[in-house]
Amino acid sequence: MGSILGVSAAWKEASMDDLVVCTGMAMLDVPIRGMPPLDPAREMTRAERIGLNLGGDAVNEAVVLTKLGVRTKLYTALSDDNAGKAIALLLDDAGVDRSLCERRPGTVSSISIPIVLENAERIFVAGKKENLALSFMPDADKIAGARIVTLASLYSPPYLDPEAALVVARRARAQGSIVCADITYHKDKGTLADFAEVWPYVDYFFPNDYEAGLLTGEDEPEAMADALLAAGIGHVVIKIGKRGCLFRSGKESFTVPAHLVEPVDTTGAGDNFCAGFICGLLEGRDHRACCRHANATASICIRHDGASTGIASRAQLQEVLDNY
Repeated sequence: MGSILGVSAAWKEASMDDLVVCTGMAMLDVPIRGMPPLDPAREMTRAERIGLNLGGDAVNEAVVLTKLGVRTKLYTALSDDNAGKAIALLLDDAGVDRSLCERRPGTVSSISIPIVLENAERIFVAGKKENLALSFMPDADKIAGARIVTLASLYSPPYLDPEAALVVARRARAQGSIVCADITYHKDKGTLADFAEVWPYVDYFFPNDYEAGLLTGEDEPEAMADALLAAGIGHVVIKIGKRGCLFRSGKESFTVPAHLVEPVDTTGAGDNFCAGFICGLLEGRDHRACCRHANATASICIRHDGASTGIASRAQLQEVLDNY
């Protein structure tokens, strides 16, 4: 297959005329690695490492795309609390354009504390009174001029409400943008039918096989993809772990094996996957090559601590692709 966006399929950097707008929530991650089980008799517990990282699907996508040389803007809401100020500083350090971001004074930022115990078990701690996520309703005017718009992610703030996603997706389609969507889903978050009006506006959808299975009720990735296509989605790309990814549309169906590496931290792998795929689209790659871009970008991510710290440059990605 030839190029997707009407440019040469030969390698070229994404044009700086092609703008990606990543929409969704921002949060602060405080990862703790190598912590022993809590002992109430001890006042202090030491962990192997404690970090402070950016989090949130839209943020992760925006950071990775920026590092890959793609002209990207993040559209999210930021609180004026200390966590919000830290997020803004970290975004600036990463070079992310946050000119579209909205300030929400008096709100409480989302903070996640993922803990990896010494036995490799994971637990997550989050606050009960974080209200910034629920106060942010995206303004569709903010995506004007975007070549690609990402909804990151459906079934989570600000896209818990299908109407919020529909307003942005409908505007994106009207202005000729490509709509890419990820998902954060578990079984009590709603149904496939809840977003029935949204799906026909989604050009590329990136669930993992667990999420796609819960959403569709199917057991096999191929059947999951068929159910999602039947809902109106243009192209379905299901992440299937160590097996890579399944791509399926009305015209194509294939699996692209993963680029296997020894994982250090899988946080953000799905967001990196999406960013890598989008990078491939903007370079004019065919869908199979876009999947290779996605798998390779995810493989870089999981070799490092943090959701968006692994990718350094487009040249780094190319080195992985050359050895895929």
